[in-house]
Amino acid sequence: MQGEATYDAFIKGVFSRYYPLGEDTLTQLYELSEIKQLHAHEVLLPVGKTAQNIYILYRGSLIAYFLDKDGNTYNKNIFLEGDFVGSTVSYLTQSPSNFALEAVENSTLISFPYKAYRRLINTHTDLKDFYIAYLEQNWVIDKEKREIDIVMKDATSRYLELLGEHPDITERIPLNHIASHLGITPTQLSRIRKNMKK
Repeated sequence: MQGEATYDAFIKGVFSRYYPLGEDTLTQLYELSEIKQLHAHEVLLPVGKTAQNIYILYRGSLIAYFLDKDGNTYNKNIFLEGDFVGSTVSYLTQSPSNFALEAVENSTLISFPYKAYRRLINTHTDLKDFYIAYLEQNWVIDKEKREIDIVMKDATSRYLELLGEHPDITERIPLNHIASHLGITPTQLSRIRKNMKK
């Protein structure tokens, strides 16, 4: 780790992808932030616990997953560096999370207490504009694209697109999680990978 300046620059870069923030807003975000380390397979948020923090993933990878009554895992999302991590519904409604967040690799996160973060949104127009831009991109544009891709694109195309976005993902994330993320079985993914090698 290279100290606070590195984390501050990272925070600024992540927020700036959606909307430029003023120095006063950034300074207050820096002051709110704390660094959290997770070991591989450590749970950040268990099912049934109410989320109290929002995170930015600085290094490593996490998954969000549901468990059915038989204990089977269904992947909701894969988080990599620069992603915002959390249970949005849980901290918005202050209700228990329906899914778990777990580190796949040793990971470093930048944590913000949600209530204090929300107060900043309510008092800083630039952060409010960021929040709108972030929600539009992630919960409207990207969500719709994923929904359409699952219906309109075959599994091989979706896998190739994922590899295009994250070339090293198969070295970092277990294949069963990737398969679940793509909406296919591990056997189907294995078949796709085998066919690609021919």
